[in-house]
Amino acid sequence: MKHALLLLLLPLFLAPATFCAEGITISQSLDKSEIAFEDSARFQIVIKWPGPQTAYLFNKPLQPSIDRLKIRGYSSSISSSTTNGQEITTKTYHYVLIPTSSGEGKIDPVTVDYLSWPDSTPGQLVTEPMSITIASRIIPKKPVQMSPYVWIAILVGLSLTALLVAYIVFRRGKKVEVEEVLTPREKFLQELSDVKQESGQDLKKFQSGLYKILSQYLAEAFNLQVGDRSKDDLKEGLNDTKLSDSQVETVVGWLVRARKDKFSPVNAMPGEVIRLESEIKEFFEKLEV
Repeated sequence: MKHALLLLLLPLFLAPATFCAEGITISQSLDKSEIAFEDSARFQIVIKWPGPQTAYLFNKPLQPSIDRLKIRGYSSSISSSTTNGQEITTKTYHYVLIPTSSGEGKIDPVTVDYLSWPDSTPGQLVTEPMSITIASRIIPKKPVQMSPYVWIAILVGLSLTALLVAYIVFRRGKKVEVEEVLTPREKFLQELSDVKQESGQDLKKFQSGLYKILSQYLAEAFNLQVGDRSKDDLKEGLNDTKLSDSQVETVVGWLVRARKDKFSPVNAMPGEVIRLESEIKEFFEKLEV
């Protein structure tokens, strides 16, 4: 009777261990199917199981057996996430492989030994074999041996050229500088960065600088003098430009707000200068006028 009762209860004691063993999985991957001899490939072994990180113990180092390749770098990591209320743990082994000879590089199945915790039941996982095609080594070409007379001719030519350039510069007496011509939009974006840097987190100072450079942009790009014009007057002045109605509304809105903040107390949220500068910069980078 006691033996029969023990046989009936035995599956109940074994059920948790069986669940963990069935829940743990292993997979492997290579980031490339073929590589140049001078290149490298990344090989990963990923182990997943339902439960906490302490559910399994991996106390033996992995020793992949590889052909025509060698390990240049190795690292491992472990992390947990929650999916549908269930904690999922992922342990990853990272390898950087470099070729030792051309041909078909092979990675033999890797055996991963582990112990389930806390009952210390041993188990094994085995990866699938993988392969990668390695191209032939590129043999550098030998430099062409040049005659000493050729080198002498080159040096003489360079010397004459240097003398000619020095003579021309001396005759001209000064260096001619070529000044880059910026469009109104490019000039505005450059000045916007300067205003942001000078203002720091001071919104009032930023708005003062923005009002100045935005007024200059409208004057140079559309011949629109801002002055004391109202919002409606400003929008009407931009009606016949290449700006769309929504773009006109946006630009005039920034201008009117900057004019208001310039002369009024400003209560700004943290990071408001960064947010506003980023929004204006993105708008003008996409603008075509």
